[in-house]
Amino acid sequence: MRLPAALAAGGLLWAFSLPPYGSGILAVAAYAVVLVAIPGESPRRALAWGWAGGALWEAATLWWLVPTMVRYGGLSTPVSVLLVLGMCAILGLYTAGFLGTMAHLCRRWGPGALALAPFAWVLWEWLRGTLLTGFPWWGPGYSLSVYQAFVPAARWFGVLGLSFMVLLAASAAALYARQRQSPVALGVLVAALLVLGGTFGWGWWWSSRPPLPWPKDTVGYIQPQIGQDEKWDARFAGEIRTRLGELTIALAPYHPKLVIWPESCTPLTWEEDTDFRNQVKDLAREVKCPILLGTVLTREGAYMNGAVLVQDADAPLATYAKTHLVPFGEYVPLKHLLFFAKPLVEAVGDFRPGTDLAPMSTPAGKAGVTICYEGIFPSLVRRQVAMGAELLINITNDAWYEGTPGPVQHYLMERVRAVENDRYLIRSANGGVSGVVDPRGHLQAATTPDVAASFWGLVEPRRTRTLWSRVGDWWLMVPLGVVLLMGLFVPRRRSAEA
Repeated sequence: MRLPAALAAGGLLWAFSLPPYGSGILAVAAYAVVLVAIPGESPRRALAWGWAGGALWEAATLWWLVPTMVRYGGLSTPVSVLLVLGMCAILGLYTAGFLGTMAHLCRRWGPGALALAPFAWVLWEWLRGTLLTGFPWWGPGYSLSVYQAFVPAARWFGVLGLSFMVLLAASAAALYARQRQSPVALGVLVAALLVLGGTFGWGWWWSSRPPLPWPKDTVGYIQPQIGQDEKWDARFAGEIRTRLGELTIALAPYHPKLVIWPESCTPLTWEEDTDFRNQVKDLAREVKCPILLGTVLTREGAYMNGAVLVQDADAPLATYAKTHLVPFGEYVPLKHLLFFAKPLVEAVGDFRPGTDLAPMSTPAGKAGVTICYEGIFPSLVRRQVAMGAELLINITNDAWYEGTPGPVQHYLMERVRAVENDRYLIRSANGGVSGVVDPRGHLQAATTPDVAASFWGLVEPRRTRTLWSRVGDWWLMVPLGVVLLMGLFVPRRRSAEA
């Protein structure tokens, strides 16, 4: 029972590493505990227990989806738990694949193969964020990114590069725990300390350098804090319009170049709500700048989660339709099979995805706009930067997850996108964390959580390109080559137990 016990202990450590309550560095200990137990396990057992353990770890991360489904999806608690556990079981397959890979490598090369864990992990984490539309929510790299001295390293190889460092530290600790007298174990431990220590030192220096040139462009953003059970109710439309208007007019004395509202600001679609459209145009005239807002668009009889840039004109200056939709949030996959989740299916309905990621031209610069969950996909944001985005904007409605860790985790993931791409990020949330993040990952200005507020910050358009924004995930060809070489094309060697 060594591996099951290690997975249970690791899952507990993982749970205590999660923000906003945990300490991120515990993620290293969580993986180290599991890796210690891998040598001597058969790949089949590692796959089986890895699946169960992976599902447990995912449940520790995503448990907060249950109260959301109960409150807003119309489901009972048992059905909500069943759906979330089903999702966790699917995501647990990636942990199973990682541990099965490590068991195979250790069978071939002995415990020394634990040094290959960071190479194997980043491949499986990449698959997790890519297959079946992907769900890259909170991998180990984000645990490291909560420390300001480590987040600058995302400029090199993105958040997967940070995950590589977490697994490097974990594998070095696990190998040394098993083979203290081995020169290989000592060498891996020294290499890990040098890499993490060097990265920490460089990141601390880079983050504490003289500040960036003071940005000159003022932008406003609002957090209306509209209750999720009121947001889609037409009876509250007047109250919602009034609140949006008051928060926007408060920004006029600061002369912003752009004002940003959050996702889905109105109970009706943009095309249906004539009064709302006229109000937005009037407000844009009053604050003397365009307003970028989230709304539901109607295209060829289908609904799209979108954003429009509005000034005092008869038509929007630009529109954007969300390209990466949320499963069970904006559409229900295989809904004909989910008969037991009928209330959720009826509540969600169907949205059609957009197809164009081209940046919007705004007075503050060309903006790469993401809506809610889109911003957790590094490659999507990188594509926007490659297409000319000079700043990043994320509009979201994290009021769904009020009172849970979801909004804080979502903000911290978006923060990494700013560093990966060396761009200012403006974030407007209906509820959650709204603010401006600079290219070094500092939160320049923010609204108070759970309070309706308007705020302003300073940004500037940037055209620089980081190593990550140029290379993207192509660097994963190196880990892929290492794992294939060591796992397939090297003569079989008899493993030796410590």
